[in-house]
Amino acid sequence: MQQTNNLRTIEQLSGEFYTVIPHDFGFKKMSNFVIDTPQKLKQKLEMVEALDEIVVATKLLKDDTGMQEDPLYSSYQRLRCELTPLGADSDEFNMIAKYLHNTHAKTHSNYAVDIIQIFRASKEGEVERFRKFSSMKNRMLLWHGSRLTNWAGILSQGLRIAPPEAPVTGYMFGKGIYFADMFSKSANYCYATDGCTAGVLLLCEVALGDMAELLTAKYDADKLPEGKLSTKGVGGTEPDLSQARLLDDGVVVPLGKPKENSEPKGALLYNEYIVYNVEQIRMRYVVQVNFNYKR
Repeated sequence: MQQTNNLRTIEQLSGEFYTVIPHDFGFKKMSNFVIDTPQKLKQKLEMVEALDEIVVATKLLKDDTGMQEDPLYSSYQRLRCELTPLGADSDEFNMIAKYLHNTHAKTHSNYAVDIIQIFRASKEGEVERFRKFSSMKNRMLLWHGSRLTNWAGILSQGLRIAPPEAPVTGYMFGKGIYFADMFSKSANYCYATDGCTAGVLLLCEVALGDMAELLTAKYDADKLPEGKLSTKGVGGTEPDLSQARLLDDGVVVPLGKPKENSEPKGALLYNEYIVYNVEQIRMRYVVQVNFNYKR
């Protein structure tokens, strides 16, 4: 009886959700679209988050406060994120291109990627916020990919942690901000398609400090052990750290070619790095790419 009541409640709440956010189900039965699993709930939350990002972008475009003669430049100013294009012959550009191509995993061979442009990024307030972590050990330059609809929000508001209402089971290592040392692992989160081949990724300086290393999912990993500042989901393949580049400011760029991890194998093919405090993140580069899908 309790189970029947729960099902009815879920059906009712699903109906209310679809009333607020209409979907086109065609002639299919509504019962096929009941949000009755954590996976379905996470999918709908991601959709709502994407809609929220579109609202941010729309507000930025509509806000005509202090509108300059050039509306495009005015919209750029509202991002409060300075973007400086890198020359294709610069050392920074070549380093990032090497990092991208070396860490395109073999299991993601259904597409190739062309670099369209790379921008050095400086988000307003981040340098000051990050200063207390700027001399910390174990700072790495890591990838973060996201849908095109999210970028106005990311550049104007920074990377953000999932809201409290998001189901924790949707996040393998708890609610945090996820990064990768393999380009293509993050590139998959651009959700590019044959019809929309554009993609944007961040390269962030991430202050990882001492990491809690995990081989399998731990949904409350955000409750870090004492002395740990981040989580590393240990993958079976990772960039060869003997080929990594150490920047003048102490940041490690893991641009080496992939090699099999000698440590015990877990559930992940590739490493994931998660921080639970946005102050441990500093945007360094925005990378604009084009996906070429193989037929």
